Amino acid sequence: MRGNLLSTLLLADRPVLRTLALGCTAVALVVMMWQSDDPQEPVEAAALRGQSEPDGFVVNGRYRSFDDTGRLTVWFESPRIEQFESDNKAIMASPRARLYSEGEEEPWRLSSDSGTFLETEGLLLLEDNVEVIRHTSDNRQGTLTTSRLTLDNESRTVYTDAPVKLTDSFSVTRAIGMKAWIDDRILELNSQVEGRYEPGQQANP
Repeated sequence: MRGNLLSTLLLADRPVLRTLALGCTAVALVVMMWQSDDPQEPVEAAALRGQSEPDGFVVNGRYRSFDDTGRLTVWFESPRIEQFESDNKAIMASPRARLYSEGEEEPWRLSSDSGTFLETEGLLLLEDNVEVIRHTSDNRQGTLTTSRLTLDNESRTVYTDAPVKLTDSFSVTRAIGMKAWIDDRILELNSQVEGRYEPGQQANP
């Protein structure tokens, strides 16, 4: 405090030093103002956060889709959905979905460990421990398991080129690749189909 007071008194007694000090202060202010008026290049949000970080996320997200008549066709939920706007995609943890078709009381139930929704293509990609549960025409419950599966809600189809296993009360069927039409209740196996049917008893996987 004493040093600051002494400097002030010295400046007061010496007009030249006082003028020089005021001039330096004015120059510093002008430089600061000039720099602040400098046009700045826009910075993409992705560059600030990093390409691997999402633009936003939704906790306990739920989604429903209806047809032109107002009938519910898809019900979907995930405990966490991360959104990447530049890629038009969303990454989902533990997605769960129910697919409703006309004339069927029970919906198809889909689940997996992770999923990716591609907004531009309208595709839902399910990965890791994918399971599909549906009821067959004779009211038996069938389960399909695979490592990856694609849901195309526009064409109302699900398909994969990975190995699949189908089980119900009496049979086990394995194949490489499949495609199913939800509304038509048709399931087509692609290749290397192997099955075992044991009427009257529970089939072992």
